[in-house]
Amino acid sequence: MTTPKPSWKKKKAELSDLITQVLREQPYLCYFQGYHDICQVLLLVLPAPLRTLAVARLSVLRIRDFMLPTLAPAIVQLHLIPDILRAVDPSLCQHLSRNEPYFALSDTLTMFAHNVQRYSDIARLFDALIAREQVFSIYVFTQIVLRRRDELLEHEEPDMLHFALSKLPPDLDLEAVIAEAALLFEKHPPESLRSWRRISGASVLKTTRDVEALARQSLQDGQALFERQVRELQWAERSQKMMQIAWANRTLLFAVLIGVGAVYLRKTPAWASLMTWTARLGGG
Repeated sequence: MTTPKPSWKKKKAELSDLITQVLREQPYLCYFQGYHDICQVLLLVLPAPLRTLAVARLSVLRIRDFMLPTLAPAIVQLHLIPDILRAVDPSLCQHLSRNEPYFALSDTLTMFAHNVQRYSDIARLFDALIAREQVFSIYVFTQIVLRRRDELLEHEEPDMLHFALSKLPPDLDLEAVIAEAALLFEKHPPESLRSWRRISGASVLKTTRDVEALARQSLQDGQALFERQVRELQWAERSQKMMQIAWANRTLLFAVLIGVGAVYLRKTPAWASLMTWTARLGGG
């Protein structure tokens, strides 16, 4: 293995220090694979005095959903992609429907920093993503899919289709993609999409809609929203466990309900009438 040049060793150490400092100051955030890709872009673009605050604000106010204890909210966001495709190109949407939209997870998690290799391209893309609300990354990915329509329709096997979708083409015209994604957003805004109602009100997709209001949000505001999302996730997990327990014990629960119903009915005029009618029937 080739020994890294000293400059890269220095940058790697700076990146590690930057991530460590941000996560120490916001200890509630959970590191996710690919977080370093995002931080690396800001490390290269920004002067040293601005990096820590920029990464902290981006982490807490823009990509907070990805730093929760579970990636469940991030996966819910991915279902906006087939919603957009269904509105624009139903036949392509149907072709891709054999695959869950997990193919978009890497790019949306890392703001495309993991797969876009050229520095000028990812810097330009970050400019566009940060200037708009967080959901815009979903529209950018969807627009890339639409531009690859003919190529994707050639793949029939779900595994090959997933592989193709999870890899960005190297010759992307980013300026065109950004412009087309903006038009796609205007024609099919998030609130018109079926899966939008499944997005938490504390999600970054809904708390970054007003960019000027977002600029006024503090790290404390972001932490409060983070904690609200954690409570929602905990409630959902408890509810799911209760449903699983109830289903596993459905026979016993049904018997208990029958017993309770019988006790209740004995105390009502309806039960007395039923007993009288049964006695008369038997006597007749």
